[in-house]
Amino acid sequence: MTEPERLIEKHRAGGMLIDANLLLLLLVGRTNPERIANFKRTGGDYDVYDYELLEVVVSSIRRTLTTPHVLTEVSNLAKLSGSELEEFRRIMKASVELMDELHEPGRVVVCDQAFQRLGLTDAAICVVCADVLVLTSDHDLWDSLTRRGLDAINFTHLRASDWQLIS
Repeated sequence: MTEPERLIEKHRAGGMLIDANLLLLLLVGRTNPERIANFKRTGGDYDVYDYELLEVVVSSIRRTLTTPHVLTEVSNLAKLSGSELEEFRRIMKASVELMDELHEPGRVVVCDQAFQRLGLTDAAICVVCADVLVLTSDHDLWDSLTRRGLDAINFTHLRASDWQLIS
């Protein structure tokens, strides 16, 4: 069993938090997979294969978790227009309604050592994710989490290994 498989199995029932960039990829892909390649925030980094891989990983976990900071970042990065923006927001609404939201006051988050290096959104993830799995494509966030002994999967590592979840 690979390390990502072990972590997914460990947290299958407890849940996984998806960082902002990957949640944006997931929601843009659900809105229109063909848009991934030419959307400013996903096109340079991701493609349809990455979206499909992300869907496999997300579907293997029973609970998806988030923070208010992640949701705000995703909403602000969704620079779509017209009917595509309406569809994105409909999909985001439906997705968020199924997520459990973890929260720690900002005054606590900014006192965490991660804040100076990572900023508010990622520091909040470091603070609230003691007992959950984090899926991120951000190396600095992944490194901070794993150095704390927290469970995290770097999506970039999954992509590089051509990983596929074994059901």
